[in-house]
Amino acid sequence: MTDNGAFWIGFISALVFLSGYLLARYGLPLVQVWALKMEDRLDRVLNQQLLMNFHPRVALLVAVTGVLLCGLIAMVISGSIWGFLIGAALGSFTPWLVLRHLEMKRKARLEQQLVDGIMTLASGVRAGLNLVQAMELLVTNYVGPLQQEFAQLLREYHMGLDLNQAMRNAANRIGSSHYRLLFTAVEMHRLRGGNAGESLDRIADSVREIQRLEGKLDALTAQGRLQATMMAVAPVLILGLYYLIDPDAVRMLFIQPLGRLMLLGAAVLITVGFLWIRRIMAVDI
Repeated sequence: MTDNGAFWIGFISALVFLSGYLLARYGLPLVQVWALKMEDRLDRVLNQQLLMNFHPRVALLVAVTGVLLCGLIAMVISGSIWGFLIGAALGSFTPWLVLRHLEMKRKARLEQQLVDGIMTLASGVRAGLNLVQAMELLVTNYVGPLQQEFAQLLREYHMGLDLNQAMRNAANRIGSSHYRLLFTAVEMHRLRGGNAGESLDRIADSVREIQRLEGKLDALTAQGRLQATMMAVAPVLILGLYYLIDPDAVRMLFIQPLGRLMLLGAAVLITVGFLWIRRIMAVDI
């Protein structure tokens, strides 16, 4: 072996050792911080919002395993490391999209049950029950997320927490302005007194009117949201259609540096346009 070859082997060995040391010294703490943040987010969404009683570390391991599997499948299909990176990047969005879907679905279900739940509380108060007993009546007669949230609220109350604080915790956990309005109005009523049944009826009428206006706004902006989705999906469909017509030309976009730059620019512009239109269509009352 020549002196030049020995020098390069020693240099590469030292570089690998230095890279491993830097990764162990600075990379692992960053990974631990990221893992703790992800576990906190998963715990907040799964256990505090969705009340699923699912260990966040197990959920994080499942998500990371799914991302790696997506990357490996894409690498096997494409036969290159770029396929692994693209597959892993796309797979990394899947767990958060699933969590977002579950969260939005549960929140929509809570919004649908709110007015009927308030009417049940008002009926219980008119029948001579106090507020806690009316909530227990609601828990007994309802199923679904509304029953889960009020059961959690009563569980905290029976464990010694103040009812007002338990309602604040429920409002923060649900993250809905309508529930925040309900619990704030109930708290003000407990402080100032008055006819609880009439107060709950007024709250139910207000929430019903707000939901009616929100439904009208959703109907008016539905076309704009659909256009944003079609604008984001259409380029991918057109690219797939061109691949069926001329696969060599489309493949050059992923091989040549200029083609990759064009794809990156197109992806950025499409993403910005999609988010911009969605933001314009997100009208809040």
